[in-house]
Amino acid sequence: METFKSLSELGVAPNVVSQYQILCLPENIENQTETTPLADSGESITLSKLLKEKGVKCANSYDLGLNTKTSERRGADLWLGSIWILDHAALPLFIGVVGRLLGEKIQKKLDAANQLKASQESDDSQETKVHADIKVIDGKLSAEIKYNGDADTFLKVIKGLYDEQQSP
Repeated sequence: METFKSLSELGVAPNVVSQYQILCLPENIENQTETTPLADSGESITLSKLLKEKGVKCANSYDLGLNTKTSERRGADLWLGSIWILDHAALPLFIGVVGRLLGEKIQKKLDAANQLKASQESDDSQETKVHADIKVIDGKLSAEIKYNGDADTFLKVIKGLYDEQQSP
């Protein structure tokens, strides 16, 4: 399948990929070059761990044997990297885990803003944004969403993916 070409070129066998429901991959998995090595976001790694805790068959770069660097970003945004959903049955758990990550991110932002307000005026204009490239590759369905926007809309979009799967 054309979608898995970038993984094959990196030495990941298709039979390995087929063992998983969700892949949490580097954000530059499809446009990696020698000058820009593969880079996982810290939040993508956390997402992978939380999905595994919920029983999802999930792989990250390490599980697939990819040599990646980890980029830690600070701030209100949530950087999820490239997420490939290979089994729509995992969507409800994915939605729940992403919702939890967003809730934690927003709470940290509120706590920091409250601390700042105690000492001075703060700028609360920065809302939490989500950056993700989601591919749903499940037999008869294939969709891609490149998202860079607000958290509420992101949750509606991924819930819409699940609702779409449920309709006849």
